[in-house]
Amino acid sequence: MKRLWLNWTFNCATGELLGIGTAGAIAYGINTAIGEPVHIMTKLIVLFAMMMAGAIEGSLLGFFQWRVLKKIWPTMPSGTWIGYTIAIAVLGWFLGMLPSLFFIPSQVEASANAGVELDQPVLFAVLSIGSGLLLGALFGLFQWIPLRKYSPKAAYWILANALGWGLGLGWIYLVASLPQEGSPLSVLISLGIAGGLLAGLSVGAITGWFLIRKIIPVAGG
Repeated sequence: MKRLWLNWTFNCATGELLGIGTAGAIAYGINTAIGEPVHIMTKLIVLFAMMMAGAIEGSLLGFFQWRVLKKIWPTMPSGTWIGYTIAIAVLGWFLGMLPSLFFIPSQVEASANAGVELDQPVLFAVLSIGSGLLLGALFGLFQWIPLRKYSPKAAYWILANALGWGLGLGWIYLVASLPQEGSPLSVLISLGIAGGLLAGLSVGAITGWFLIRKIIPVAGG
């Protein structure tokens, strides 16, 4: 079981690292092309682009997770697991981008308000805790749909992902808050790799524990 846990954790970390890396590259390209989104049209462009990034992230993470799951349940189709993972990843990016794009003032907007300063670290902390738990639970709920066919205790997957993504998104938000304006590309890439790796390891380690301790033993009878 320990070998399975390590394999699952490694594959989650790999999929998330590649997925977050791709999302980071898309975000960097969008920011370079249009700058800080202020107008509604540019905000919608950013939202759509990051939803597409979510589709890529979901496909990568779903594939690497399915590589492990098919060894446990050989009849599990790849399309179902990956499809639900893509769907929740896109929804997750949609919900995750809404606050920063439409509800939390941007740096440009904040500078226009005399005497108003945003405590960005506090905002990032609140977002990481709240969105991590909520989006993690949604992530687990979507993947529970195909998983429930193979284990009567698949509902544990919702809790597992809530805890895993709560910690994982905490790392991502923390890393995202570190770069300063004008930070070199090498720093952004390094931080992106660190964030994706830490997030993937967190999700993999926690969900992997639930997988081998709660879900597989029951499934095996």
